[in-house]
Amino acid sequence: MNRRFLSLSGLIAPILFVFTTILGGAIRPGYSHMSDTVSELFSPGSPNRFLLTTLHTLFAVLLVLFGIGILKFVQRYEKSKRIGIIGASAFIAMAVLNIMTATIFPQDPWGSPSTFFGEMHIILSGVISILSILYILLIGIWFHRTGISPFFGWYSIATLAAVMLTAGWFMSSIGSPLMGLSERVTILVGFQWTVALQYVASHA
Repeated sequence: MNRRFLSLSGLIAPILFVFTTILGGAIRPGYSHMSDTVSELFSPGSPNRFLLTTLHTLFAVLLVLFGIGILKFVQRYEKSKRIGIIGASAFIAMAVLNIMTATIFPQDPWGSPSTFFGEMHIILSGVISILSILYILLIGIWFHRTGISPFFGWYSIATLAAVMLTAGWFMSSIGSPLMGLSERVTILVGFQWTVALQYVASHA
């Protein structure tokens, strides 16, 4: 597959996610970006769920393609290849789980009885968080050790610290009027790292 297309997928995916979230909020009456989570847009019975789930799936597929591009990029180098491969694989796994949390295992609507699928959504979301920490750390270490971009290695550590801080804010704000905002800040911190990775990898 064309290397440029794989690389651009890492830039297009975050843009598509932001577009999908804004669109979902605009076409759902009463939805609040400040207090409602993104996953609520894909809950069973949600307005325009098919459209939004389709767009979210496309976003996640683009992330998978970008992850494949990063994996191929890592495989070109011998130094610290194992760390890079594990990091890229964790990125791909995170993207695949993103598809599952919006389609197969959507979040239960707030206030509704808990279901198996809703419980799985919570579990998989936790796995996604762990994978996100893992790939930021490992890919950052790989860039530093290979000497391709030591700066990006330190940038990854800084991003990881920011992700953990914002994730802590989100966890503490669950059920509060700022739950949606804290989740979006956490997501955007991770996305800016993805865009930076796309830039560094495409110019290496």
